[in-house]
Amino acid sequence: MATVVSFINYKGGVGKTTLAVEISASLAYHYKKRVLLADLDPQTNATFYLMTGEEWDEWAKKHGTLKNVFTSAIAEPPQEFDVRKAIRKEFLHPPRHKDVIVPLDLLPSHLELMTADMEMAAHFGVKGLEGRKILRSAFENIKNDYDYIICDCPPNLNLITQNAILVSNYLMIVAMPEYLSTLGISEIEKAVKRIVVEVNQYLKGFGEISGPEIKGIIFNRVQFQKGGNQYQESIMNRVREKWPNLVFHNFISQSVKVVQSSDPTRSPIAISGYKADEAYEEQLKKCADEFIKRIEG
Repeated sequence: MATVVSFINYKGGVGKTTLAVEISASLAYHYKKRVLLADLDPQTNATFYLMTGEEWDEWAKKHGTLKNVFTSAIAEPPQEFDVRKAIRKEFLHPPRHKDVIVPLDLLPSHLELMTADMEMAAHFGVKGLEGRKILRSAFENIKNDYDYIICDCPPNLNLITQNAILVSNYLMIVAMPEYLSTLGISEIEKAVKRIVVEVNQYLKGFGEISGPEIKGIIFNRVQFQKGGNQYQESIMNRVREKWPNLVFHNFISQSVKVVQSSDPTRSPIAISGYKADEAYEEQLKKCADEFIKRIEG
């Protein structure tokens, strides 16, 4: 049965999507895990990390996207949409081993998810249970198909992110070693507890949920491969002191190569195999290894 892990941070621009994609690819390629990457962000960055605009347009028209999961739930009358229809499977190949299929599937996002989020809030209310369990219901059909379902969440706490929180077993917080990036970590903890309390009020007498556990804080875009500059290291040490059991021992360095890898003509660095990408591929592999150890024990 799949373990659902959401990558989250209130602040945009921390490289959350990059790590969601790259760690997913590393889990699939290096550790042979069956992985589904679910792009919940209306910015669709994870989607376009792995497919071109032309590929996405054709796929969305023929098969649908994550948007259909949510818009079907608010249709009058409500409609059923099988999420398996929208999942793009067996499409990723390492550039140096075209005969190898990486067991990473993609549930693409849609730019109109932002509108769908607002429509759900109007339809269900912002605190109701029905609007928060749509993703949980959709994943019931696929939970036995994967080892991991990785959700790339938008940088907010709207209903789509709340859906991810309530379907997740664990959360991973991606942060840059800077003040603003780490400021929201405590707020995420509080928000998750609040959402779980609100949902359990609706479930009173029908069982309760415990909510997801925050399993890690991953530092990204550290300015040097062996450690940050003095300012970055002071931030990282401060976070380690407050959350000693959550901060990953491994981190990802700042690299223009990671930015370039989002070009759809390139593959994720995690499966690159090129000498020029070796250092960053190794960092990603180490983070994926630590990810597995933290989740699986």
